Amino acid sequence: MTIKTLLIPMLVAMLFTMANFSSPPDGPCDSPVVGGHTGAPGESSCTGCHGGIANTGPGSLQLVLSDTTLRYTPGESFNATVTMRQTGLDKFGFVGLALKDAGNTTIGTFTIDDAVRTRTYNDGPRKYVSHTPCGADATPPDSLSWTFHWKAPATNVGNITLYLAGLASNHNHALSGDDTYTLMVHLIPDSIALGLQDPTSINRLQLWPNPASDVVHFSVVGDSDNGSTRMAEVWSGDGRFLSSTALTQNNLSVADLQSGIYRLRITNENGAVLGQTTFLKQ
Repeated sequence: MTIKTLLIPMLVAMLFTMANFSSPPDGPCDSPVVGGHTGAPGESSCTGCHGGIANTGPGSLQLVLSDTTLRYTPGESFNATVTMRQTGLDKFGFVGLALKDAGNTTIGTFTIDDAVRTRTYNDGPRKYVSHTPCGADATPPDSLSWTFHWKAPATNVGNITLYLAGLASNHNHALSGDDTYTLMVHLIPDSIALGLQDPTSINRLQLWPNPASDVVHFSVVGDSDNGSTRMAEVWSGDGRFLSSTALTQNNLSVADLQSGIYRLRITNENGAVLGQTTFLKQ
């Protein structure tokens, strides 16, 4: 066999290898599509492939829902906006999942308006919403947002958690140097809230910050008697009474509460409900 005959197949093999392992070009639609990695129970977040520790980068991941009460009624549709920010980067991605807390099973329905930038898909029995390959490029850089919808189930299924993970990528087409962010948003059924409240008190209580870590501040819409003593009742997300505190100022310490969803109800000295709302303790 001649040397020429040997060199030809070797050259073809080299060209094939270069074509398959060279980096794809930068630009739109070069973001890979992956399965479910939201950090929810039973699955990893983006750190499962990209390494690092979630929520330690200089950026942020945010989810804003059209219903800010963190309550759902059966069949209610939520408009959702996911925003990622990290200065100097122009490639971002996210994936979202809704699970029923009892059993961690998929619940509700995701729908999209922009099929170019967002998609829904199944990964095993779970159903997700995420960016598409063409929906990962940020122009201009530093931040990127996506919108979608989530419809609550037709019946009260108890507490629900929305899990999200996002990746801020350095766009080097490798698994190194990227930052992962995760987020959980807890929803409770409105039937629990309605079981605690006088209907006239719905949405009268304004509370901040939410989520809270140490102290919550509040005001009651339409109540001008701010100097009187109020009672602050704290209830768990599943409807259990936890505590009652007499207040002379419009703030309440929540530092001793464990992380989770709670309902704050404010009454006057005569026991009449002035207002109540839901808050998340970090």
